[in-house]
Parts: sequence; structure tokens; C-alpha cells
Amino acid sequence: MFKATIDAELFKDAVDIVSVLVDESIFSTDEEVIISKAVEPANAAMVILEMKKNAFDIYESDSHELGIDLKRLSTVLDMAQRGDMVELELEDHKLKIVMGGLRYHLSLLDPSTIRKIPKVPQIQLPAKVVVDGSTIQRAIKAASTVGSYVALGVEDESFYIETEGDTDKLRFVLGKDELIDLQGDDVRSLFSLDYLRSITRSRAFGRGIVTLEIGIDYPIKISFSFADDKIRALYIVAPRVEAV
Repeated sequence: MFKATIDAELFKDAVDIVSVLVDESIFSTDEEVIISKAVEPANAAMVILEMKKNAFDIYESDSHELGIDLKRLSTVLDMAQRGDMVELELEDHKLKIVMGGLRYHLSLLDPSTIRKIPKVPQIQLPAKVVVDGSTIQRAIKAASTVGSYVALGVEDESFYIETEGDTDKLRFVLGKDELIDLQGDDVRSLFSLDYLRSITRSRAFGRGIVTLEIGIDYPIKISFSFADDKIRALYIVAPRVEAV
């Protein structure tokens, strides 16, 4: 059994967190939570979405693995109007979606055909930056006009984002007093702008507080929550090791 009702815009924001990286994913449900874990095809970026039971107006579920075509689901959710609720129900191996007078039956994918759910790496990183998501969105958007890779780091109690192209260079700096929190050592890692641009473009990313955990040539952990902490997201992105 799986049956749930949630605000349509909130559900779309949650689905977008996963769909910015992958086209399909397994949504694992139980009595208390829905979790989706996915890794993009190049194995360079991972996403974990957690939706607690209290994010929904109605939520009843046994344990299921629902293989979801995210492009098709997003297309359905794009039909929602402000204030719509979306009703979800597992019915005859399909996901029934009722929303604003519309009724869909979305065929589910065989979970065995979807990329294996990754093991989440247990890494402790030496620096943590807490900042408004909209600030990171703006900086990554600006960096995307200059280069293909971007360095994120901490230096002299400041957080910086910098990139260099063939002719131009950009450096964005926030001092400790301009951040919500800054802890740890001086660090620097380089990342593909493609992944960071995809991650930061979701609406939910720009609406709240984002925590960045950074090391030296280590993966970055990017986490945030919304809907009063009822929905949580974590991205892990592999670095590009700079040539010495």
C-alpha cells in the first residue's frame, strides 16, 4: 500500500532536487519516510532526497521501491496550478496521480533496470560554510559565464568561489561576518561547473540556508532542508584534482 497527498508545488520542488542530476530514480518508501538516492551516469555526483511523513497531508505506506521516470513525473507536475494538491496512490503497478481535476496513471520502472543505489561515502571534511542558498546560486551563475571549472575554498576566515577562463577571471569572496557560519581550516577544491550549475538551479536550493562541507581535493557535501526541515537534500560532488 502507498497513498499520499501533498501540496503540488512542494512535491515538484522535491522531485526537482533529484531530476537536476538524473532522469530516473528509485523512491524507497516505508511507514515514516520516502528516500531517493541516485548517482549521475559519470559517477561524479550523488543526490539523496529525504521526505518525512509530516511533509504530507496524508501519508500511508508499506515498504516499496518505486522506479520513477523523473522526466515524465515532472511533466505531469508542471500541469499543477498554485494551490493544487497532488494525490498519489500505488495502483496495479502504476502510480496514480490526481491533481486539479487531472488524473494520470504513470507506469513505474523496474527497479532492477535503474542504476544501483550508491553507498554514501562517509567522509569528514575539515571546513564548513553556512550561507544563503540564493547567494551561492548567484555566484555559480556568474562563474558559469567565465569558465568550466570553479574552485571553492576557505582562506583567512573568508569563503571564496573563483574561476578562470581563456580571457576572464572571477573571484567572489564573503568574509566570516557575511556568512551564517564558518568553521574549520583553510581548504580548496576544484569542481566542474556543470554539476554545480545543475544542483543550484532548483527553486528549493535558493529558498533557504545551505551548508557546504569542503576539503582539499576532496568531494564537496552540499546540504539543505525546506518545508520546516520536513524535506532534506544532500549532494556529494567529486573534485577535479588540479595539476601541480
